Amino acid sequence: MSASFSQMKINSDEFNWKNEQGLLTYNNLPAIIIWDQALEILMMAIEDIAGEEKTIKILKTFGKRLGYMVSQSYSGRTDLDNVLIEFGDLYRNAGWGSVRITTFSKAEKRIILEIHHSWEEVVFQSKKHESIFFPIFWVSLIQYLLNEEMDYSISKKSVNGNDFDEIQMFIKA
Repeated sequence: MSASFSQMKINSDEFNWKNEQGLLTYNNLPAIIIWDQALEILMMAIEDIAGEEKTIKILKTFGKRLGYMVSQSYSGRTDLDNVLIEFGDLYRNAGWGSVRITTFSKAEKRIILEIHHSWEEVVFQSKKHESIFFPIFWVSLIQYLLNEEMDYSISKKSVNGNDFDEIQMFIKA
């Protein structure tokens, strides 16, 4: 039987499957596909064992560490506006949701994002709590790219009936 290999490109992002080996890469990095329901079950299991407070800490730590790791891919670049667009595309193409940058001021070090249909919103739909992972993830990414202590606020929340979460990021006071 011959090896089966498939490729798919979404915008500038490339997915490659080596079907016989069961391997998937996303932009040449190992990747997996996980169903929303499977992720929801994983998060429920973590909460059952750790409790709600520790689960929130886990999501915040995960977001911060992942934001730092992702920022390393863009380190040394000064075109932050392009980095935000590229990363927003990467984020969307991976199925994590859609990000719209509504405000970006490099001089003020202020960014406002709309996050639509995030996996966090889908996975925690029944829990009705605000985003935890994504704000920390984005502020961490920006913090490392700007080399500034950043903070955030969530000014609109999908759990309150809005169509998206609006996250405002700014220099920490």
